[in-house]
Amino acid sequence: MVTGMFKGIIKGVILFALVMSSIVLTYKIWNFKPNLANIETSITKTNTALSPKNLDNINSVFLPYQIISYSDDNIYGTSDKDVLLEYIKRISNLKATEITSSKQGYNVLSKMVRNNFVMLDYAGELPVMMYQTDILNNVVKGDTNATFHRIFIDSGSKSNILLYMMTSSHQIVEIETNGSSKAFNELVSKSRKQMSAYTGIITNEKTTDELTSIYVPEKPAHTQAYSYLADNINVDDINKVVLGDKNSIIERSDNNLSKTYNSNTGIVKMSNNELYKFNNLSEVDHGKPNPMNNLINSFNFVSEHHGFTDDYRYFGIKSADKSINYQMFFKGHPVFNTHNLSEIDIIWGDKDVYEYKRGLYTTSVAVPSKQKINNLPSAEEVRFALASNKQYQFERVTNMMVGYSMERSDEETIQSMLSFRPAWFVKYNDEWKEYDNGRLK
Repeated sequence: MVTGMFKGIIKGVILFALVMSSIVLTYKIWNFKPNLANIETSITKTNTALSPKNLDNINSVFLPYQIISYSDDNIYGTSDKDVLLEYIKRISNLKATEITSSKQGYNVLSKMVRNNFVMLDYAGELPVMMYQTDILNNVVKGDTNATFHRIFIDSGSKSNILLYMMTSSHQIVEIETNGSSKAFNELVSKSRKQMSAYTGIITNEKTTDELTSIYVPEKPAHTQAYSYLADNINVDDINKVVLGDKNSIIERSDNNLSKTYNSNTGIVKMSNNELYKFNNLSEVDHGKPNPMNNLINSFNFVSEHHGFTDDYRYFGIKSADKSINYQMFFKGHPVFNTHNLSEIDIIWGDKDVYEYKRGLYTTSVAVPSKQKINNLPSAEEVRFALASNKQYQFERVTNMMVGYSMERSDEETIQSMLSFRPAWFVKYNDEWKEYDNGRLK
């Protein structure tokens, strides 16, 4: 009998131990957290809703990619967004007292600014009329289809500021303002402390002087690569604002990562859970109307659909399909991806958007970790390597800049990573290509 009682106690102890072990294991499983000691901040949700990082600010979206301060062959520049916005705010608050257009060329302008100017450099051509009315807030008379990609600010010739837009047809649009040259020069002097040494690159007959050269950092100080947790934009949120009521959307799954959505509004194809493409059924792609006439329409479309989920900026018109291209920017530099995951592309139809294509990744809730890389080559090293390589026709180089290559990790982990690696990028034959050890890829 004693033996039986002893066995019962042992069984009770064992049963109690098993129950407690089960409770402890369950608690650990439900409260498991991955080891993120090497990451700087905490994890947030991985499927983010649409949330514009640019606050739908038209000045931020149509922002130059760099500013150049040129004074007696001393060239300084920066791509710092805060500095760029400060300059744009300054000139957009100016009142235009007179606007004239002249067929005078670059050589005449060079004498007018006397080798002392500030230049705003844009990645793509912009319509003169659109920029004057929607960015500079000037009431402009006249009708011109001229476009430009540089604005020269002259605060040395007169006591008031003069702006010059150099058009693609080598005309000059001169804007005389009521702005004080003295106050502007104080801004230049202050901001130059945040600038670094730049140099001019000559590639062909169109880039032969101080007004037309390609300006780039002389010795880029970029030695830092970054890694972020990949954060997917919620497709249902995009469909809600693009396709309409969820109940009217028909979803078809091609596989786990690729889906097709149909509604009375249009059709959406989502590829590999990373690329989103919407086609408007009410529009037909009739020979692609002039996209320059629809820059504001395209901006309004993306803005109204809360699509500026990162620092996206207008980057030009793609020659292949005439799409209006907005490029993601990271730490003041454009982001490139071989699968176009860092871009928003808009093709306009007759009256409305015909196609809307974008990547589904965002860095708005990213968690960075840092790693060092080798120094980038100097601007002269890049120029010499490409000019000496018989594989390329150097005169076809129309722009160069430092940017970031974005790649997604392929490893099967709890959450995939996005890496941002600095590199030189060269616009060759109207396409942006990454420079790698003397070659373009």
